[in-house]
Amino acid sequence: MLELLVILGLFLFFGAKLLPRLGSWLGGQSRKPFRQAKWMWSWLGGTEAEALQAEHEYGRECARQFAAQFSSKAPREKQEVVAAVGSKLSNAVKDPRREFRFTLVRANASNAYALPGGFVFITEPLLDLCAQDRDELAFLLGHEMGHILRGHAKSKLTASTFLNAVTARLSGAGLMLRQVLGKGYSRELELEADREGARLAAAAGFDPGAAARALRRLARVSADNAGLLEYFSSHPPFSERVQKLEDAA
Repeated sequence: MLELLVILGLFLFFGAKLLPRLGSWLGGQSRKPFRQAKWMWSWLGGTEAEALQAEHEYGRECARQFAAQFSSKAPREKQEVVAAVGSKLSNAVKDPRREFRFTLVRANASNAYALPGGFVFITEPLLDLCAQDRDELAFLLGHEMGHILRGHAKSKLTASTFLNAVTARLSGAGLMLRQVLGKGYSRELELEADREGARLAAAAGFDPGAAARALRRLARVSADNAGLLEYFSSHPPFSERVQKLEDAA
């Protein structure tokens, strides 16, 4: 009741020009919770196609807020590298119901993260750590895609965790990444994402050996990189990940 009186008072004070803006704001505030509820409901009572569409719609709202927290854009030439590699990986999925979007963002930490529905983010420092090697980048992006394709977010993290994390307001979204990644996937899910990432990269025509090469490179620099060490703290040891990939190959 109090909220209604406040809205009415603002309308009377500022006049009719406020109404369209107010409606737009209220619509924006309600859109993401609605998408969240639709996604959760589709798990239970919808078809697979409906569930995938609902997941994409919800993820798009999360990605919009996530991207807005970064104050500056990454260089266009680097973004084009990420987009080109991501496009080839997307084509390798061979499922027209799946949509992926890859975005490079500027941040202090080395991170990669996938939101529901196919929205994959990678930070500029992580891209630089792999020296913009497209084969290694394909594995890193493919790993995040693996979490999405295998439904790890749905099975491990609740939709409310994504909602709370995405709306966190700190510089560079550092806390958001810690909140979500701190939950951590299980060892088995991380290894499964590695296998899926390596498989996708190879199917897209990238060097199959780049997965192990990327992990070895990250292992060498992680000890002296606090942000990278934090990101991989919830992952199995690099040596185990490399061994599993080589066994699978």
